[in-house]
Amino acid sequence: MNDNESGNQRTITYLLGAALGLITGLAAAHMYTRAAEENGEVGVPARIDTGDAFKIGLAVLALVRQISAIGAKKPEDSR
Repeated sequence: MNDNESGNQRTITYLLGAALGLITGLAAAHMYTRAAEENGEVGVPARIDTGDAFKIGLAVLALVRQISAIGAKKPEDSR
């Protein structure tokens, strides 16, 4: 693979990752606000507790590590 093809693949990967992150974030925000509205909260939903934010951060970190492990596989491992 030459440098131009490698650069194009990298750009496509970044754009795909950004789009998936945007869609996932919007879906999470929608579900969060919808759940808050169903619980009778009007306007701005309640603040997220520090412990809950920490749990979410660890879950996101674990997901990113899993994704990077997929990228670290050698081509012969994907059979």
